[in-house]
Amino acid sequence: WGEFALDHGAFGAQCSNPAMSIIGAEDEDFENDLNDVSEYKNLLKDRPTHLLVFMQHVFLQFDPAPLLCYLHADLFRTLSAKETKKQFVEFYNTFLDKGAILKVTVPPSVSNELDRNRPDLLSEETQRRYAQEVQSMQASEVAKQLEDFRQKRMMGMTPNEAELNDVESHYPTDRIPMEMKEKSVAENLLDKMSEMHQSIFSAVAFYMKHLGVKTRAVDSKKSKGGFFRSKLVKVNIDFLIPLPLASFFSFEGPILVPEAPGHSPTSPSPQLEEMDPRLLEFEHDPPNWRELACPEALSCLSKKEIKRQEVINELFATEHAHVRMLSVLQMVFSKPLEREELLTSTELATIFPSLDEIHEMHYNFYENLKKLRLEDNFIVKSISTTVLNRFGGTEGEWFQKLTARFCSHQTWALDQIKSRQKKEPRFNSFIQEAESKPQCRRLQLKDIIPIEMQRVTKYPLLLENIAKNTEDLAEKEKIKQSAECCRKILNHVNDEVKEMENLLNLKDYQRRLDTSGLKPSTELYAEYKNIDLTLKKMLYEGPLTWKVTKEKAIEVQCVLLGDLLVLLQKQDDKMVLKCQSKSNIAVQEGKQMLSPIIKLDSVFLREVATDRKAFYVIFTWDSGAQIYELVAQSVGERTIWTNVIKSAVDDLKKSGAPMRLPLPLGAGGVPLSPST
Repeated sequence: WGEFALDHGAFGAQCSNPAMSIIGAEDEDFENDLNDVSEYKNLLKDRPTHLLVFMQHVFLQFDPAPLLCYLHADLFRTLSAKETKKQFVEFYNTFLDKGAILKVTVPPSVSNELDRNRPDLLSEETQRRYAQEVQSMQASEVAKQLEDFRQKRMMGMTPNEAELNDVESHYPTDRIPMEMKEKSVAENLLDKMSEMHQSIFSAVAFYMKHLGVKTRAVDSKKSKGGFFRSKLVKVNIDFLIPLPLASFFSFEGPILVPEAPGHSPTSPSPQLEEMDPRLLEFEHDPPNWRELACPEALSCLSKKEIKRQEVINELFATEHAHVRMLSVLQMVFSKPLEREELLTSTELATIFPSLDEIHEMHYNFYENLKKLRLEDNFIVKSISTTVLNRFGGTEGEWFQKLTARFCSHQTWALDQIKSRQKKEPRFNSFIQEAESKPQCRRLQLKDIIPIEMQRVTKYPLLLENIAKNTEDLAEKEKIKQSAECCRKILNHVNDEVKEMENLLNLKDYQRRLDTSGLKPSTELYAEYKNIDLTLKKMLYEGPLTWKVTKEKAIEVQCVLLGDLLVLLQKQDDKMVLKCQSKSNIAVQEGKQMLSPIIKLDSVFLREVATDRKAFYVIFTWDSGAQIYELVAQSVGERTIWTNVIKSAVDDLKKSGAPMRLPLPLGAGGVPLSPST
């Protein structure tokens, strides 16, 4: 499987931007079918980052059980007899038992034997054989998942593309060979996955550990023991039904089905009268266009036109899935939370801002796409007017406004939900019960809230791919125009999200700010003891090392504001502003203090000849200068820092701010703090 993936572009390392270059793959590659998963182990052993990205794709679209079962069954080939005995019981409890969290299809012969015999009493040879037979049963499903991943990556529609590019563009050296790079990126990815359902994450982490990829979450003392000791909390096993195959990227799930009697008073299931009749069709996946189109008409299509219709179908099917998940946010979470008085309407408006309008907007777009398919007998002739009406003009501006509002609040919303779950047992019980419903497809609320942001990122890629396969020049140009509108919307949403995240970070820093470290400088303390960081705009932030002297280096969180560069030291839960000095004598005499706050209106930068990761920030005034040596974590980070600081300084110049400060009072030739 590994060689297949590499040869056919799913995990290709041969291009700097796979998402774009793979789109241009030859027809034969695009339509190649996957017939064999026997080479899968090559990928697992050699490319853990790619495996984790593939896993995330599967978890978002499919039932994760077959893939996880296939992986764990493969481990039995290398386990000792003693380890096999121990792990087979875990394997049985997780994948084979009738009440298993991740139940898979089991060959009847194996199932019958396990019904008659305890798994721990089977011989080691029998256990291995059963594991291999169960693995073989999952092979076709896993093959379909890989093929789906391959095609979605060809369209640039898979998660964590940046991590794959980071690995694939790495030039191996003696100090950092490719294997080390792979494991480093994989470990970061694995840590990010630690907040998914614990049973799924434990299975992933247990397998990755055998590949040499470790995670802090599993290596902690709390998680010792079997890889599935911790089950899902308050999960109703009856609702963990297997997921049907999906042929498109996005979250899927039926809208709502009536609940069985006997649920708790806080059950989030909607009343039947609340069900929107329009949404009943979303209980089932839409048929593929090939199944509905006239066979004679199909046979007349060129390969390029077939590709075009495939991508149009992808746009339609993923919009269908997106509307369905927005309705889950509405009917499983938002409306029941208000009905049960767990959140007020005002609180809901900040956690799910404009959700009803966004749902209606996407529903109307879906209806327009569906109308096109019906009118053209499922071989869509022209789609340009429909997509341009959606993303261009005043409708596009409205789309941009609503989406930016919703997406910019998602980080804050997730924090609020997490905080309430910790503090309010009734709220926590509601969320857990809602997340266990089949509509959520084993996704937690924190996984569902980001769907609008994820959806917005897909539109430009889909439209560009439709345009690429469109022959009619006028049609192609209008679709390209629509794609450009989507790009502008996406850029605006990204800016709004980043600005909100920066504001939330500044509020957190302000809450934890300690200015007592400025007291050695009377002037500094007087000026900044009541500083409010939230009144300024954050441009960039990140960790740096402040080299005060050759012997004295301080780790700081550097925050670039519109007119200031702020160096914060982390001490316990506080963010400390602290003066530094190059000698103890200067501290005692209150002289030559280096301020942790640097005013940018009199700053320029220089490289450090002896360290490519370091740069000098030089603060000047009429009678002298102060030099700060700051060290980034990499050469790339150094470049980013110097660019954003230079840009901030240039903006200050354009705004007419003075580049030279007047000589401070009492400065008789002795350099004072750069911020006085």
